[in-house]
Amino acid sequence: MNEENNNSSEKRRMDWHSGFEGGLRYSFRNYTSDIEIERERLLSKQPLRIDFLVVKNNTQIVIDNDIGRSFRKYNIIEYKNPDDALDIDVLWKCIGYSGIFKSLGNYVNEIRADEITITICRIRRPNKLFRQLDDEGCVVTRLYPGIYQISGIIVVPILIVVLSELKDNELNSLKIMTANADEGDIRNFITEASKLKEQGDKNNADAVLQISASVNKTIFEKIRGEEDMCEALRELMADDLKNAEKQGIERGLEQGLEQGVNNTNELYAWLFEQNRAADVQRATKDHAYLNKLMEEYKKRAQRYNC
Repeated sequence: MNEENNNSSEKRRMDWHSGFEGGLRYSFRNYTSDIEIERERLLSKQPLRIDFLVVKNNTQIVIDNDIGRSFRKYNIIEYKNPDDALDIDVLWKCIGYSGIFKSLGNYVNEIRADEITITICRIRRPNKLFRQLDDEGCVVTRLYPGIYQISGIIVVPILIVVLSELKDNELNSLKIMTANADEGDIRNFITEASKLKEQGDKNNADAVLQISASVNKTIFEKIRGEEDMCEALRELMADDLKNAEKQGIERGLEQGLEQGVNNTNELYAWLFEQNRAADVQRATKDHAYLNKLMEEYKKRAQRYNC
């Protein structure tokens, strides 16, 4: 019973939307000079927001991945985490968002309907919704693996993206944030991400890996035991480890411990061995959480006399 409660609590703590944002930005990283991605775009003075708005500043470019290929100028993206429903009412709510967004131009028809797309992303295929749409005379067309277009509701194109079915390697960052993700996809992403140079790209990759590691623990445990792949993870999080070292110095000064840096580095080495990269990421930004992890590590060391 306690294990079930812990698992439930862990799911609530996971920031799925930040992970998805990292994956989304990572997937479109080669087009940053031509597009803008806004998170939680306000649709009114009241707290009515769409999850993401991708604006193509250059409408002549083609975003060459299975999601972006259908994009127009204004692209509304809604992300549904594993606990969120995707039924007919949710679909119509997203359609409503597009209508409100269209009406927010500075003059009549500034934002044209033929410049808008709606994309709804979730891990599992919404079979019940698809059956209902079929019963109502709408057409659901599979454009690419995991990409379904809904026709017959409104003139604005509607895409349903099933993350667990994606095959496009350009969308690996989104694919691996699913339970039972393909091990090869995870390995390829870690290898690719470890070579990133831009800090923004690294941060997005980190957000993706935090979610992926949380829902694919067996795979990451296996990867942790392989020297090359573990080194790739360390390379990806090198800046975080530098921050951790800095925090270790500060902690040592505060507590009068000359071994502050060494203790913190030992802590992070242990966390990596325990497949807890997400804890490393959080601790580099949260001093209180770092202290909590240090206490856990000390108790464990005392227990095993190590």
